[in-house]
Amino acid sequence: MHTLQYLSRCLFYNVPAIDDYRHFPAAPVCRHNSPVLHFAAAHDNSIGQQVQWTYRGQPQYGALQPLLQHTGTTACIVMQHQKILLETYLNGYDRHSINTSFSIAKSMTSALIGIALEAGHIHSIHDPVARYIPAFGSHGRDTVTIAHLLQMCSGLRYREGVMPWSDDALIYYGTHLKEQALKSRLAEPPGSTYHYNNYNLLLLGMILETTTGQSVARLFQDQIWQRIGAEADASWSMDSRQSGYCKMESGINALAMDFVRFGNLYLQQGQVGQQQVVPPAWIAASVSPPAFQADSRKYLSRLSPPLCKWTSSAKGYYKYLWWGYQTDTRNFDYFALGAKGQLLYISPRKQAVIVRFGKQWGKIDWWPDLLKQIADSLD
Repeated sequence: MHTLQYLSRCLFYNVPAIDDYRHFPAAPVCRHNSPVLHFAAAHDNSIGQQVQWTYRGQPQYGALQPLLQHTGTTACIVMQHQKILLETYLNGYDRHSINTSFSIAKSMTSALIGIALEAGHIHSIHDPVARYIPAFGSHGRDTVTIAHLLQMCSGLRYREGVMPWSDDALIYYGTHLKEQALKSRLAEPPGSTYHYNNYNLLLLGMILETTTGQSVARLFQDQIWQRIGAEADASWSMDSRQSGYCKMESGINALAMDFVRFGNLYLQQGQVGQQQVVPPAWIAASVSPPAFQADSRKYLSRLSPPLCKWTSSAKGYYKYLWWGYQTDTRNFDYFALGAKGQLLYISPRKQAVIVRFGKQWGKIDWWPDLLKQIADSLD
């Protein structure tokens, strides 16, 4: 039965799309009656009048709005100093439309790990995964730590692609993801090689559930969603109703403006009003440049856009499920990145949050460069 349901998903859905949340069962993430965090409107018509980007390495120039339209963008929001400078929706979407996170969910999971550490549910990120998931300790995996999972250097084998036997497909369309996670096997020594790997997220979710006694969706609802001032309920897609496990790698569905509110949580060092939601020390540890980064060169050609090329560049890095952007020798921005170019970009130096959601990546080489350019233009 598992196999039939899995193969039918692969056949009928094939390549992931931003409305896939309609196809998967989902756990509710409710805001209940928590107060809404409102941002002032201060629209700035100068944003994006002239921008530049590259496509296939060639420089391109033009206005931001046509670029957003032609790249399949559904939402683009710029917030600075608690004020909305730009808010635009395109290609059939409006401010009430649901946007799916894809891998932005990874960075939101990072926040849950920090909260669990602060509460004492997790002793240390340097603990072996097998301390919390004993069944994972077999097949030589006993040296894989939580930190390895967070930094995408677990050494677990991972095959990209859309074919049913690829790990991408097995995780995205799988119906019993906890079982799938325990089937993962080592391909190289933990800590040696950076390889973007969704098994890491499945295991982190299992650790969260084991240590807190709550589902990940309920934990996210109680610890984050009801505290950030969200204006609408969200949901977290699940593998199946039988299993009821969250799609840890990709499945949070919400309004674009509520993703801005999550970005604001990090911009404010984990605090909303007088309430500390995420420990500030965890945020600092999660997004700052790492002292050591695993070798990124082995898997340079495996992904499009080539994520390993960013981590191996002089200005790019990856730390605790966030992407970093070294803007100069002293400052850095950071961002959460999902398939099709879902972006949550945070610029502490400009006190800004920029969100871009879209149906596709579009004809642009690297969205973070453009979002940094928008941040740079802000006073």
